[in-house]
Amino acid sequence: MADKLIALIPGDGIGVEVVAQARRLLEHYRVERGVPITLWDLDLGADRYLRDGTTYPKETAVRIAGEARAVLLGALGDPRVPGLEHARDILFGLRFGLDLYANVRPVKALDDSLVPLRGRTAKDVDCVVFRENTEGIYVGMGGQFKRGTPTSSGTGASSRSPRSTRASRANTSTSTRSASTSSKIRRRSRSSSPATSSATS
Repeated sequence: MADKLIALIPGDGIGVEVVAQARRLLEHYRVERGVPITLWDLDLGADRYLRDGTTYPKETAVRIAGEARAVLLGALGDPRVPGLEHARDILFGLRFGLDLYANVRPVKALDDSLVPLRGRTAKDVDCVVFRENTEGIYVGMGGQFKRGTPTSSGTGASSRSPRSTRASRANTSTSTRSASTSSKIRRRSRSSSPATSSATS
């Protein structure tokens, strides 16, 4: 059986420590249990960016997309890089390059002592949090018109992938109804508001 390639990106701060411990565990399974994996350590993060300007090289992205079975990413963000250029390139490079459209976070308590809820135990904490990962705010399209005024409006965009077409249509329909309702309310307000009449006369 061919080895499965796992890319390791410690990143910054606590991420370096977290990925180091994850690597120890993977190495144990590789050596002691014979699990067929190959660990690929990647020197990417603020230190590398400050050293030579590297963020997320194209050749790395291509190999990850074509060969890696998993990527372990620690944490990104360093006060020495206030613009977070390296973090943006690495994080979005992975998200968009691999079409990681959903951020799925299982939540479980490992022990009763870790549950801060009165009358609840570890078995009561078992849920999954789903978060948008590539669309909405991450698309980078849209904006606000007449910001700060009573008639301000906002626009946004999301891609129409097959899995989200139905949801997109539903959202578009809802947004259209909301916009239509808001427009009617504004028209009534303008026709009946003394301040509006005064300002236009």
